[in-house]
Order: sequence, then structure tokens, then C-alpha cells
Amino acid sequence: MPSFKKHMKVSAWSRGLMMGAAVLTLPACQTLSGLGPDPTIVEAKSTVPVEPDWIEPAPDALPNADWVASFQNQRLVELVNEALAENPTVGRSRAQLDVVLSRIRTSRSELYPTLGLSSSVSRSEGGTGFLAGQTSYDFGLNASWEADLFGRIRDQVSSAEAAAAASSADLAGVRVSVAGQVSQLWFNIIQSNLLVDLSERDIETQERAQRLTLRRFESGITGSSDVRLARSAVANAQALQATRLQNRDAQIRNLKILLRDYPDADLLVPEDLPELPALQGLSNPEYLLNRRPDILAAERRITEAGLNVDAARKNLYPSLSLSGGASEQALNLADTFDFAEIAFRLTAQLTAPIFQGGRIRGQIDGQEAQLRSQVETYVETVLQAYSEVENAIDAEQRLGEREAALRISVEEAQKAEDRLESRYIEGLATILQLLDAQSRRLSAEGQLINARTERLNNRVRMHVAMGGGLYGSEANFVQLAENEN
Repeated sequence: MPSFKKHMKVSAWSRGLMMGAAVLTLPACQTLSGLGPDPTIVEAKSTVPVEPDWIEPAPDALPNADWVASFQNQRLVELVNEALAENPTVGRSRAQLDVVLSRIRTSRSELYPTLGLSSSVSRSEGGTGFLAGQTSYDFGLNASWEADLFGRIRDQVSSAEAAAAASSADLAGVRVSVAGQVSQLWFNIIQSNLLVDLSERDIETQERAQRLTLRRFESGITGSSDVRLARSAVANAQALQATRLQNRDAQIRNLKILLRDYPDADLLVPEDLPELPALQGLSNPEYLLNRRPDILAAERRITEAGLNVDAARKNLYPSLSLSGGASEQALNLADTFDFAEIAFRLTAQLTAPIFQGGRIRGQIDGQEAQLRSQVETYVETVLQAYSEVENAIDAEQRLGEREAALRISVEEAQKAEDRLESRYIEGLATILQLLDAQSRRLSAEGQLINARTERLNNRVRMHVAMGGGLYGSEANFVQLAENEN
């Protein structure tokens, strides 16, 4: 089985948008076979510097985008789509993206002037003559604007956009996770149903053995202890069936929660697990860096943190602000808006910090520490991603070997049981030998069901580890922000 082997080394970070990102060196990399490109995936280029000499060329380097459909189970496709539309975790992630998008609008507003209108009416009473009582009207128009001389505000806008890109990747990651959870739960439910069916057949087998033992007891061939052992075996099979029914119903309820549905145990379950689809295409580390949502989110948070460092440092520089206004006061409403009486003012203010008690320097240090933290988070995320892919690839081979061995075990155990049952009827074998043979066969069948399910679940984990394909597509956060302006 191909591998994702590599050696990773992290260099010291330097300031800049992405200069704090880790430098990854992977001198060797093998590939998976079978995964093919899909143009429906939203392009998401990595901003981490990537040297092409450490990448093994792989022209078909994209995993299967619609991997859920590859399992050839239409009901599973429907369940995944329903979960992506209704799941509360997905909905919460969408709302969190909206929160970050509002920050973009807030940051952009600081690039433009502010304009305000004020008006007031006052009335005084009492006195004589000139002060006998009067009403005055005051109207004003005020404007202010801060010139972004050194790009501090633009850095804040870019930081907000990077945060939105990270939040968009988070949403993509949630979509991948939910699709994976639904798929695995679906396979586990089918597995549980198969185990329930196995228990039913086990009960029938044990009851048949009990009837044989009872006839032998009535014929005086065997003693009452054999009858009691047969009854015990029937009761154990019934207890195991109850446990498996409970487990199946609990997993169905868990699936219903993912679908935002009432968690009852009402679900039509297929009779058998789907066949494991063949792997198609290739994959390499560059694909993982460019497509996996949690890596993209960590990468963009480095960008955000770097911009915040720049913005904090620019608070040390002078700032220029302009303000102006027009106002008019009148003692008679009819005299208002008399342009001859309107007073205008315009003010330009240049300020620079001299002594802040270390406040600005403290803010800079805090943002630089946050940048270092994001770099370490990025490295940790990349290492974890490679580990998950490596584990899934290794399990792909080991689980296949396990399933093949268990198929032989089931076949041989069935033959042994058939032979011992015949010998028991003939009086040439004991009840303990028969029960042991039945137990071995049932155990082998249960393990085979578990192995088939685990292979399917591991394939899901592999696709999730690769970034989720179609289900890891990101929202176009820039378009969303423009639509909401």
C-alpha cells in the first residue's frame, strides 16, 4: 500500500503576512491510487510558501470529490445532503461566518468619511424686554475623516477578510465532519442491524440444539446437565440480541440528531453493507495543504495575526484627521436655511503618540505573541493531518488483510459446526463441543461484519482526512460580504 512518508522540519518565523508560517520539507512522498479531479471544488490556493522540488509529481492528484456517491447508496447521499442543510452545527457555523463578515463591513467603514445631521429647538421664558421669551432653532451638518496615511485601517480590513476566509474554511471543515459522521453512523447502523440478524439466527441455532439435546435426554442418551447448558446458550443468545437491538436504536437516534430530526428509532435500514469502492486517483502533500479546511483556516489565521501585528505597530505613527461642519441658528423658523446665516468650519488635526505608558508597545507584543501561537497551531494542524492520512492509508491495507482472513475463518468455522452437529446427532460429540463450534462460528461472523464496517468507516476517514472533496467546498465569503454591504 502506498504511503505518505516524509520528514518535516519547521523553520523560525519572521514577520510579514505569511512569513510566520512553517517551512515544510518533505524529501519523500508516495501516493494513493485512484482519486480524480473535480472542477466543482472551490479553488483555495495556499499562501504558505511551497517549494516544488519536494513534491512528487502526480497529475491526477485530487481525491474523488463526491466520495459519498462512490458508495453506491442513494439513501446515504440523501441523508448527507439533508444533514448539510439541517444540521445545527452547520447552521451555527454559518451564523459564525456571518458574524465575521459583519466585521469586514465595520472595518471598511473606517476608510470613508462620516456624516451626521443634528438639530435642536430651545425655548426660554421669563424676563422683560429682550428676554421676555424666545424660541431658537439650531441645525448642523458635521463630517469627519481619518486619512489612512500608513495603511493601518487597510490592514484592519485585510485582517477582517483573512478572519472571514478562516471562518469560511471552518464552515467547510464542519461540512466535512458532518458528512463523515453521517456516513459512519449509517454504516454502523447497518452493521448493528446485521448483528441483530446474526443474533436471531443464533437464537434459532441454539433452540435447534436445545431440541436435539432434549430428545437425547428423553431417550436417555444424555443427562440433564446437557439440557441446562443448551437452555443457557439460548438465554445468552437472547440477551446478546437485546443488547444489539439497544445499540442499533441508539445509533439511529444519534443519526436523527445530526439530521435535526426527532430522535426516535424509526429508520428503514438496508439489508447489507455496500461494497467498498475502489480507490481512484492520486494524492500528495501539496493537495492536503491546498484543500484541507482546518489547514486553510490555520493558515489564514496566521495571515490575520500578521496583519494585526502591522496594524498595532502603525499606532506608533502620526495620524491625520479632517473634520468640518456647517451650522445655522435662527430665532424664527421662517429664517432657517438662510444661506447668508450659515457658518462653516474646517479642521485638520495631526496627532502622534509621545508617551502612552507602554500601552501601544504592549499591544504590539501581544499581537506578536498571538502570531507565534498561530504559527505553532498551523504546524500542529499539518502534522495531525499527515498523521490522519498516514493512519488511514495503513489501515486500508491492514483491514483488507483482516477481512480476507475472517472470511476464511467463517467458512472453516461453518464447516466445523456442520460436522460437529452431525456427530452430535449421531452421539459421537458432546454438547460442549457443539456449543463451542457454534460460538466460534458466530464470533467469526460477527468479526467479519465488524471488519467490513470498519473498512467502510476507514475509507470515510481517509476522504475526510484528504479534505472532504465536494463536501469541503468553502463559501465565497467575499461575494457574501459584497451582497451584505
